[in-house]
Amino acid sequence: MRNLFQLLLKYNAVFIFIFLEIFCFYLIIKFNEEQAGIFSATTTAFNGIFYNVKDDVSKHFSLEEENDKLAEDNTLLFARLEESKFNNIIESDTSYQQQYTYTSARVVNNSTNRSNNYLTINRGKKHGIKKHTGVIGGNGLVGIVLATSEHFSTIMSLLHQQTKISVAIKNKNYFGSLVWNGKNSRHMELEAISRDAEILVGDTIVTSGYSSIFPGGIMVGLVNEVDNVEGSSFHEINVELSQNLNNIRYCYVVSNLLQEEQTALEAELKNE
Repeated sequence: MRNLFQLLLKYNAVFIFIFLEIFCFYLIIKFNEEQAGIFSATTTAFNGIFYNVKDDVSKHFSLEEENDKLAEDNTLLFARLEESKFNNIIESDTSYQQQYTYTSARVVNNSTNRSNNYLTINRGKKHGIKKHTGVIGGNGLVGIVLATSEHFSTIMSLLHQQTKISVAIKNKNYFGSLVWNGKNSRHMELEAISRDAEILVGDTIVTSGYSSIFPGGIMVGLVNEVDNVEGSSFHEINVELSQNLNNIRYCYVVSNLLQEEQTALEAELKNE
């Protein structure tokens, strides 16, 4: 202990200098959007490379190749869904045009036991992946792309306390927000559903289509529990997720071809 104290005393200037350097670096990242973006992209790239190598060591090559092919086939099926197109009505033209495209990806890192969880996938800018695009799995929602590097992307998982997804109760025209309380990796809470709404255990929850990120009608989960708190105007609704994020291996990045147009128009309204 005495030797440690003498060491700290002898090199106190060096330690103070290192601390100030780290603190200044933190301030630069915290309060400068451009530098924060560069740091995020760099971190994503290094994390992606590390976890991709780790994943490659443990996987079975023949099985992975087969799964990759299946994932690519699924992107074509998703693209054919009615929810992935929009009706281009121009006089007598009632043809449907593509609005959403899908890119398959493999999950190379994933967490589900933290307050705020993330995934890393092996697709990035080189593959056309952009920030603020949606990610789905074979059984439901996964999250939203947060940062991208050349070959990798970081996804903010549904299991994140800043997640807020616009969803609907299928065939009932009730809409609310899906949030995570940080407790159970298989369950989320559905907020802002009035107590006047008739909600039953087993009702299907899907995306509402009220955002520029996800098309409507994508499976989210099933109502697991409905409670009414005295004095509250809203139901307390627990939803069991259809996509198990604990063992997800493949996912699909959803790109809305009209996202920029929609967000630009909505930004104009907010600035008025």
